[in-house]
Amino acid sequence: MIERSGEFRRAGKALAVGSACPLRRVLVTGCGDGLFAAQAASAHAAGLGLDWRAVGPMELLVGADTLHESDRVVAISMSGNVDRTVEAATLVQAKGIPLLALVNGDGGKLGKLAGTKVSLDLADVAGFLCGTASYTATSAALLSIADGIADAASPALSDGLVEAQRAVLAASEAVLPAVTGMPFTGVRLLSAGADTGTASYGAAKLVELTRLPSWSADLEEFAHSQYWSMPATDLVVVIAAHPVLADYAAESCRALSALGVTTLVIDTAASPVETATHRITLPPIHPVLAPLVTALPLQLLAYRLAEASGLNPNTRRHLKDDETRFRVSRLLTRRSLLGTGL
Repeated sequence: MIERSGEFRRAGKALAVGSACPLRRVLVTGCGDGLFAAQAASAHAAGLGLDWRAVGPMELLVGADTLHESDRVVAISMSGNVDRTVEAATLVQAKGIPLLALVNGDGGKLGKLAGTKVSLDLADVAGFLCGTASYTATSAALLSIADGIADAASPALSDGLVEAQRAVLAASEAVLPAVTGMPFTGVRLLSAGADTGTASYGAAKLVELTRLPSWSADLEEFAHSQYWSMPATDLVVVIAAHPVLADYAAESCRALSALGVTTLVIDTAASPVETATHRITLPPIHPVLAPLVTALPLQLLAYRLAEASGLNPNTRRHLKDDETRFRVSRLLTRRSLLGTGL
């Protein structure tokens, strides 16, 4: 992905000039991991001066009348077969709005529909969890696409990224045994800014892999909503890679300790959250690249909690063996795949 960053940048530049109508908004749409990655890239895009909006495909369908030829749309789907994403892309095409599809492999229906597509061409490196490699790869691709749309140069993906990822995994392995041996009743993932998407991603992976009730929220909004029904036996995970967020995370962890709540914080050495029960500290990394690192401890947390609960994270048989639930999932999101086993 690092070697191909120029390819994604060129795709973004082509999208920006894909219409005679000057660029107004960049609408980045997808479901699940695609939407979370769009959110994770939003702070970088805003810093480039782009009106970048991470929106679900339902928002595009419901707000069809607000679409304008000055918009640009990036539609994300690894399989290319998510019903609502394909329907939203069809609407965008019908309105003559420039569309770029970000897919993996041939991109299924979305790849055939879109006039322009770019593929990650990436095999998932871990059988235990769909989206393990493709989530960070999608996020990296979107950072480069945003650079291309804005015609701007940003920190190279190679600037310490791989080293930082290895370091945070090692730090996670050292900390998580003390966390995952506890009988939690659920997990709450909290953050703000770019890592709101990362928190949502982590919650989705946890609920899929562990069957533990898992939720994500803005750090402040949690105090006004989820907090009131949260048992003290839940684990609270806070992603606090930004120094401003770290200050608020420290206050929140101090407060939650009065209830006996266990907290796990992903922080930085420059802005430590010393009031947390457990900490995974990021190595020095450019803020633009932080979302490519903060997702990794959440992936490992999901893996270890699955093992601790007696599920096999390498097969995920608990998903497909529940035949009724799996079939209903396809009725909800991928009707075209019914009966294919996918």
